[in-house]
Amino acid sequence: MTSHQGSAVSIASVVTTATFLVLGYRFGRTHAAWRDVRAARRTIVLNRRRAVTSTVRTLAWGAAGAVVALLTIGAFLAGR
Repeated sequence: MTSHQGSAVSIASVVTTATFLVLGYRFGRTHAAWRDVRAARRTIVLNRRRAVTSTVRTLAWGAAGAVVALLTIGAFLAGR
């Protein structure tokens, strides 16, 4: 093997190694991106559930407060 063939093999092995490293990194980032998408979907569902629960709880407390206010007004008017 002449020195030209040896340098061509060395360059080919460096290029091949670099290609595998870059591809491995890109595949890893792609996998991480999809994992982030799944996590974001779960977060959206959990945040929506939390918002609905908070809204229902607020409406329930508001309705209970309105009932108490109406009963108080009714008792006051009945006692006059």
